[in-house]
Amino acid sequence: MKKLVSSLLFVLLLPVPSLWAQSGEYATLKLRSNYMSSYYLAHMPNPTPWAPSWSPDGKWIAVSMFGSIWKVEVASGVAVELTHDAKYHSNPDWSPDGKWIIYSADDDARNIQLAIVNVETGRSHELTYDGHVYMDPAFSPDGRRVAYTATNPNGTFNLFTRPIRNGDWTGPAVALSSDNRFHNSRLYFGEWDIHIQPAWMPDGKELIVVSNRDVPLGSGDVWRIPAEAGGFDRRTRIRREQTLYRTHPDVSMDGKRIIYASTSGSADQFVHLYVLPTSGGQPYKMTFGEHDHFKPRWSPDGEWIAFISNEEGVPQLWLLETYGGAQRKVEITERRWRRPVGKVRLKVTDGRSGKPTAARVITKASDGKFYAGLETFPITARFQGLRNQNIFYMEGESVIEAPEGRFRIEVAKGFEYMPVTHEIDIEEGQTAVVDITLEPFVDVGAKGWYSGTTHTHMNYGGSARITPEYLMVTARAQDLDIISALIANKDNRILDWQYFEQGGGEHSSSKGNPAQIVVFGEEYRPPFWGHTYFIGLDDHFISPFLTGYEGTGVESLYPTNTDMFRKAQVQGAAVGYVHAYGGHGDPLQGGLGGAKGFPVDMALGTADGFEWSSPSRGAVTVLHHSLNNDFRVTPVGGEDALNDLRKHRPIGLIRTYVDLGENFTAQGWIDAIKNGRTYVSSGPLVEFTVNGQGPGRDVKLDRGGEVAMSVKIWSITPLRKATLHSNGEAWRELPLGADRTRVDWASSISVSESRWFTLIVEADPYPDGGPDSFGQAVTNAVRVYVGDRKIRSRASAEYFLRWIDKLEGMAENWFGWRSEDEKKHVFAQFEEAREVYRQRAREALEE
Repeated sequence: MKKLVSSLLFVLLLPVPSLWAQSGEYATLKLRSNYMSSYYLAHMPNPTPWAPSWSPDGKWIAVSMFGSIWKVEVASGVAVELTHDAKYHSNPDWSPDGKWIIYSADDDARNIQLAIVNVETGRSHELTYDGHVYMDPAFSPDGRRVAYTATNPNGTFNLFTRPIRNGDWTGPAVALSSDNRFHNSRLYFGEWDIHIQPAWMPDGKELIVVSNRDVPLGSGDVWRIPAEAGGFDRRTRIRREQTLYRTHPDVSMDGKRIIYASTSGSADQFVHLYVLPTSGGQPYKMTFGEHDHFKPRWSPDGEWIAFISNEEGVPQLWLLETYGGAQRKVEITERRWRRPVGKVRLKVTDGRSGKPTAARVITKASDGKFYAGLETFPITARFQGLRNQNIFYMEGESVIEAPEGRFRIEVAKGFEYMPVTHEIDIEEGQTAVVDITLEPFVDVGAKGWYSGTTHTHMNYGGSARITPEYLMVTARAQDLDIISALIANKDNRILDWQYFEQGGGEHSSSKGNPAQIVVFGEEYRPPFWGHTYFIGLDDHFISPFLTGYEGTGVESLYPTNTDMFRKAQVQGAAVGYVHAYGGHGDPLQGGLGGAKGFPVDMALGTADGFEWSSPSRGAVTVLHHSLNNDFRVTPVGGEDALNDLRKHRPIGLIRTYVDLGENFTAQGWIDAIKNGRTYVSSGPLVEFTVNGQGPGRDVKLDRGGEVAMSVKIWSITPLRKATLHSNGEAWRELPLGADRTRVDWASSISVSESRWFTLIVEADPYPDGGPDSFGQAVTNAVRVYVGDRKIRSRASAEYFLRWIDKLEGMAENWFGWRSEDEKKHVFAQFEEAREVYRQRAREALEE
């Protein structure tokens, strides 16, 4: 074994530059969304099985695992790797003669092609060669055609069949569906219909498919169509559905029933298996439990159903006895790789405590691919402005299997530890032990500042089953102290509602853990007004969880966020807007961002603040206009991670730092959000005081005079600039020093009028990241009051008056008003808020 190589990585939460590339994700798609990528398109290099398909003799099940196609012997659990190349493979389907397996091959989210492997020889080749996306390949019962989904030629998902023989096409594709526009742009699904997931009827003349044609919510209903050109035009609906890409129907051998995955019209927060007559009718539920079941496939004799279950947390291959109900897990007892492999036993230690610690890990093997720890749940992490990156979380120790040759490991832990990279040579059949110590360069907790997320989701209908205990592991891996897990709706489902505990404080799962706090709150999600956080509800959820959903009983814009904030405040909750304003432009010049209703609630005193979910100069614009008229607004950070999805933003990617001193409690966290003792960061760590007072606090002077100002900054990536802002203007640029990773500045300044001060820090763009990728820290204001003079700005008051005028115009045209009284109620709140801004404008003239 060659000598271990170790070096420090000057990166924030991200891997070394050599592993990054710039590119659009599935660039030919007309609609790209996190939900589509996570629930449908993701081809993950998961170390556990996914996407089962039976062999015709019923002895083997083909699955996706480690980014390859494998066959698993049902009787023994022995897994044999069938494919391997630079792409990630999934969605296998066995030919009726057992000679071929067709599958989809993902080129690192650039495109997805169809490929095929000869089961006996192991030779594989691609069947498509363009930049589009191909999914759901399925052999016809006679093996002479393949049905599939493709975005070729126009970037929308349509259904096709194509003749095939001996592993190659023998004719052109036949389009079964065509592009069709819905009457508006559907929430999360856009205007173009999707047609996906074909399953053959036994006679080969018809298909069962999924499509959202004429469906306002979800990925679509279940339809029966002729397997011929334009067949979708002669469709018959057999089931109304809403499940997000999870349906995956499979037809029984007699053609009488389908088995499919569903939440049963959102009656169930979990995805379970149902059977339904192929002629339509009422579904019968086959599986139960507080976990999910995916991708069911009948065995050739119909006696068993293979499926994926996350009952144990990570997805695993299970069998369900069709008649009898027995369930058994197919344990992978042995992995027989196509190529030489070895193992790495990775151990990570905290340099501060000397104890094993949790961390986030990225790997790159000799074949250029990512390999995760066995039994972990790898995800494709979405980093701001950067290409997605596969990662996994571990705690203390993890074993990784990977091909022989050079193996690169990158280990990181939040913002206070220097990331480390190691390289080692893996030898066939050997286990290499790698010990990594992560060294901190600052301890902000010792200074009374703690990091938390205001906005993460534990379960959101994804592939894994996340518990509060595992959520705390991921937070420890990201060096996050406090977790506000928000219970939320997804369409008509409410996810994780059972974890709510009355009292509004620390959840029972973290009690007894002196280093972490979990608080379950609520995300109230009206798409028009903007999504919100309620943290610290002491009695019950605020219901319904939304307004303004087309095709439901809550289409109206009544009640407003103002109404619901007031109800949450009665319960003692901290309240505000989540993922408020992204990007760098002024939201007033566009569509008012994600928090359209915020200026109304700020004026009426019904919102404590708003959230950054990514670095944003546009959000700074809104914050500074708010401070210019001395509104008490709390900037908070929450990444909006969907922790059970295959692709999501990692927990703690952007976070809130709160000044708790020795009051490290759930109530201390809630109070700090209400009182504004915060700063937001996606990397840089700061200390900022005026006369010893930090963000969210006040300095009072009887008359003008000198104040002492102090700034300290620590950053892993080199700093670009550090700017003190005051009363809406960039007030002073701070010197950055030689290495641009530390700032220690202090000065006495003269103050003659009441004013606020904030510190805005930006770090250099990440390598290959582009202009939107940078580290940012934004502090709340320290206010300096001179005598009885007020902080006022007529221009900023007029800014929000123009905002409300624009908002009212948008609300005027809303389709879902139920009555004129509702509309009058909402518009009266607009006018009440306007009067607050008019008064501030008048006071500005008096100052």
